[in-house]
Amino acid sequence: MTEYVETPRGRFGVEFSGDHSGPTLMFVAGLGDDMSSWSTVLDAFADYHCVVYDNRGIGTSPITEGPYRIEQLADDAHAIHRSLDLGPVVAIGSSMGGAICQEWALKHPDDLNGLVLTNTWSEQQVFGDVIFEHWQTLAAKGLATELIDSLLLFCLSAPFLQAHPEAVQEFRRMPVPDLQGFHAAAQACREHETMSRLSGIHQPTLVVGGTYDILTRPELSQRLARQLPNATLEMVDAAHMIFAEAAEPWQQVVRAWLDKQFPGGGNTTK
Repeated sequence: MTEYVETPRGRFGVEFSGDHSGPTLMFVAGLGDDMSSWSTVLDAFADYHCVVYDNRGIGTSPITEGPYRIEQLADDAHAIHRSLDLGPVVAIGSSMGGAICQEWALKHPDDLNGLVLTNTWSEQQVFGDVIFEHWQTLAAKGLATELIDSLLLFCLSAPFLQAHPEAVQEFRRMPVPDLQGFHAAAQACREHETMSRLSGIHQPTLVVGGTYDILTRPELSQRLARQLPNATLEMVDAAHMIFAEAAEPWQQVVRAWLDKQFPGGGNTTK
């Protein structure tokens, strides 16, 4: 059930699951995704206290005038964390959510005792900039159908679609994100860069990449992991929308890493 948390930065929609006595995991979604994007993987973390929320610009959270910046979205995460009076959490971010988690760790390091950065990046790149610009153009013109199809082609792999042709229509039936908020958040993605500052992130970090990901390509995950002082890199055979293609392998990789950080799982108090 969605609850609302009041912060100095606005009113954000939040949901809770798992064991509230366990270590806290705070999930940060990607561009165009609301908190429901985590629904296929949360069951693996039932002995953790799981917190999911909608980023600014989508779902139940404020849809304010853009453009946004990743630093602004990281400040939102910090404000939610503070308003909920959470202790140190493991931040788990996908795509843009992973970018937000990087800035969150740099700006508010005491909030976090670990990070999971999945299908994300840390450097500006021409290829990615053109993609985000194209998506902004479609959003600005109100071309929701064309935007969804473009997202589909960059989020799901050819082998997965060949094996699961029904996934095309399932993807097309997904709710269209607020186009104003999407446009504003896409600008934040275009400007994201932390590569030169990653040495300042000292928390244990798991970087997960997709071998078929053409948006945040494997080499971006590899370079991200190399620059982080305390990182582990794992690759999963999937494209960018890893939770659709390989939810169970992703859960296994993340769960194994978490269990090393918190050997007691849900028996470990926050």
